[in-house]
Amino acid sequence: MKNKYRLLRNFQICRNKAGQATVEFALVFPVFIIVVLIISQLGYTLYLKNLINHAARESARIAVTTNSDKRALERISQICKNLDSEELVLEIYPREEHNRNVGDILTVSIAYNYQGISGFLKSVTGISILLKAECSMRMECGHE
Repeated sequence: MKNKYRLLRNFQICRNKAGQATVEFALVFPVFIIVVLIISQLGYTLYLKNLINHAARESARIAVTTNSDKRALERISQICKNLDSEELVLEIYPREEHNRNVGDILTVSIAYNYQGISGFLKSVTGISILLKAECSMRMECGHE
């Protein structure tokens, strides 16, 4: 008889510990998910920064070797095809192709207003992140 009560008491102790683990999991899991989402958001933001840096560098290279804004803008469109084009601001300086001479400095600037994955950052915090990239190169062709 004594063994029955001891087994029953041991079973109740184990059952209480299992419930404690479930409660701890329920408290820690949401925090863990939030931390994972924040880290993934930061990683994606860094990816976008690298993407627009690459687009600025590639378009500047095309513009200084061909003296064609059209080709440079097409290259930016190809590289940034997955970005919201309404949030993308492009500028090539000097603006007029006929005013560029061999040896002049050409600058390509790209700005992207990032609002978070699916606009989540903008909707929750009311802010967005402005990512900028700029690349300057010396003209290799143009009017002499």
